[in-house]
Amino acid sequence: MLSSTIGAGSAIAFLSWLTGIFSALSIGLLAVYFRKKIIQIEQNHQQDLQQREAELNQRNWDLESNVQQRTIELRRLSEQQTALSEVIGKIRSSLDLETIFKLAATEVRQLLEVDRVGIFRFYPESGYDDGEFVSEDVLPPYDSALNIRIHDHCFGDRYASRYASGQIQAVDDILNAGLSDCHIAVLSQFQIRANLIIPLLRGKFLWGLLCIHQCSAPREWQQSEIDFVKQVAVQLDVALYQAELLSQTQQKTQQLERSLQDLKQLQLHLVQNEKMSALGQLVAGVAHEINNPVNFIYGNINHVDSYTRDLLELLQLYEQYDGSARAEIQEKMESMDLDFLAQDLPKLLKSMKIGAERIREIVLSLRNFSRLDQADVKEVNIHDGLDSTLRILQHRLKPISLRFGIEVVKNYGVVPLVECLAGQLNQVFMNLLANAIDALQEFHESLPPDECLKEQGKIVITTQVIDSTWVHISIQDNGFGIPVAVQSKLFDPFFTTKPVGKGTGLGLSISYQVIERHNGTLECFSLPDRGSEFLIKIPIQQANPSARERLNLGVTLVPALLE
Repeated sequence: MLSSTIGAGSAIAFLSWLTGIFSALSIGLLAVYFRKKIIQIEQNHQQDLQQREAELNQRNWDLESNVQQRTIELRRLSEQQTALSEVIGKIRSSLDLETIFKLAATEVRQLLEVDRVGIFRFYPESGYDDGEFVSEDVLPPYDSALNIRIHDHCFGDRYASRYASGQIQAVDDILNAGLSDCHIAVLSQFQIRANLIIPLLRGKFLWGLLCIHQCSAPREWQQSEIDFVKQVAVQLDVALYQAELLSQTQQKTQQLERSLQDLKQLQLHLVQNEKMSALGQLVAGVAHEINNPVNFIYGNINHVDSYTRDLLELLQLYEQYDGSARAEIQEKMESMDLDFLAQDLPKLLKSMKIGAERIREIVLSLRNFSRLDQADVKEVNIHDGLDSTLRILQHRLKPISLRFGIEVVKNYGVVPLVECLAGQLNQVFMNLLANAIDALQEFHESLPPDECLKEQGKIVITTQVIDSTWVHISIQDNGFGIPVAVQSKLFDPFFTTKPVGKGTGLGLSISYQVIERHNGTLECFSLPDRGSEFLIKIPIQQANPSARERLNLGVTLVPALLE
């Protein structure tokens, strides 16, 4: 029983040992299992953390990229707005369309970094099928499109109405945009692959196009670029409107200036016609009234001279053959100094004859000057007109008391008869010679007394034929000269450098009109202290009958006797 008890206790102990071993193994296995599980969980967690970190990094990178892209877009928009403000400012600072177009083309091309920007203008009355680029900015090696007539026979029918309504066209690739073949052919001439077209409107009228071209490759146009170009086009529309208003204003200003000038000329003609009418009648009347008695005197002086000589010879014969004259007759002969009378009377008659001849010359000069008998265009000798004018002015050329004399040098060339209005041409000679005399007298009066006797006034008159069709008449003096500041105003109506009351300011203006009416020119050349030269250039023959007719219809003008 004890043995049974010992055996049973051994079995129990073995079972307890075995149970402990299994428990230990179970615990070990569980520990290993749980450790692996923990390691797997940790690995999964680490992978999850890494995945989440990668996702966060990707999100951060995407966010940073979006921020950078947005920053670039904002910077680009800011640059575009700044550039747009500058372009608008520059456009508004000028009213010259050529300058505005060139500036806009250059600024837009540089900002958008495209190959060509051009301003295209349609030809009026072309139905929007023809036009040309009036301004552009293009990069090499692409060809310029300036000043080339461009014809697109399908543009007017298919595209013009769209642009006229304000639509734009943004084409990324002309070969894949469904454009008509004829339009593609025109675009291909200028190496265009992508284009952005904005209409330019003048009011409701389609004036032209703002064209942006990419030639190197197709290009996707951004909305910000389209908006920018649209705003530039709006400013160009405003510039076109301002240019039209400026053109209308300038035209109206020119019309007003012409009207004002016409009114001044009309006033000048009316005043001068009245003066010329009175002066012409006065000259003709004086010449006629003087001419009749002078002819009577001149014609009878020869008879008086002949009769006087006969009487003197009779007295001499009487003294020779009748020596026994009574004392009363002898006394009378001695009191009247018959010998002196016989010597002086022929001299007196000779002086009277010379005076009568001088009066006849003056009358002839007045008639030649006024040319009242030659109111139409005729061939005349201009030297006769110059000489007649000089004879009329002779009293101003001779030295009298304190006034010095003026030497006149005539360098007359061989000049044929000139087809002109002789009376009006003589008026020009009178104006120019009278002004030269006035200038020389003013110059002489300004000299110190000790130099007055040394200086002598001189007027040089030169005539010559140029190219066998023109005659040049130069009237030159050695006076003060004319200041440069007033030379441009010399031929303006009512402009004068003379003191108040000594000039009307009409002489040179009238002279200029007379020469201009003769299809010629009147020019002034002057240097300070070197005198002045007035050069007349007129054709020897008027070009055609219509020129002669216009010359005959010219208004009669007044000479400078009124100056």
